[in-house]
Amino acid sequence: DDEGFDDPRIPKDPRSVSFITLPEWSTLVPGSTLAPGSEAAHLALVHGGLPEGALRDEPVPQLSATCVHVHDDRAEHQLLTRFPSARPLALQALLVRMALARCVEGPALVLHRGQDRLDVALAKNGNLLVSNTFPARTATDVLYFSLLALQGHGLHADQVEMHLGGIALAKAEQNLLDKYFARPHPALPSPHGPELRGPVKEPQRWMALLEQYACVS
Repeated sequence: DDEGFDDPRIPKDPRSVSFITLPEWSTLVPGSTLAPGSEAAHLALVHGGLPEGALRDEPVPQLSATCVHVHDDRAEHQLLTRFPSARPLALQALLVRMALARCVEGPALVLHRGQDRLDVALAKNGNLLVSNTFPARTATDVLYFSLLALQGHGLHADQVEMHLGGIALAKAEQNLLDKYFARPHPALPSPHGPELRGPVKEPQRWMALLEQYACVS
């Protein structure tokens, strides 16, 4: 959002910028089924139509797959006006990479709270189990779909590390999740990237920046 542009830790004249704008419509397509020119059809099959915006794809080599995605056109235009050479990334691909990077010592659940939605990635033993988006309007919705993602794979809240992020995350939602999950964490720092120096206010807002730590340089 606009507030992030003014954070003193972001260079005023960055050499390179990558970004994610929300909402995002995306789907993971196995490499063997993605024929040239079929990207729009795969996205429409999952979402029931093709939203306005630039259709893009991003490889996810850990899965031998491609993330086909469209970002919100208005939000993307606003950001590209500020940073014309910025490179778009897919939120779904980011969440998948985060979950896979954090599941070495046990199951990892990565949650991203957006406006009226919850994006979920669940991984265990180097394998992706869930990558999905659920409609979520209340704190109860957030908890329900988080537990539902685990239940489908025989997991319980006390067996996983939960990593939570998203600028739409409400305090009541975080408090409710903290009661159910034994090992809750803000979705930072990255286990393979640098840490921010000093205390971080609202760390869930910095999830994408910490994972793509070269996104503003």
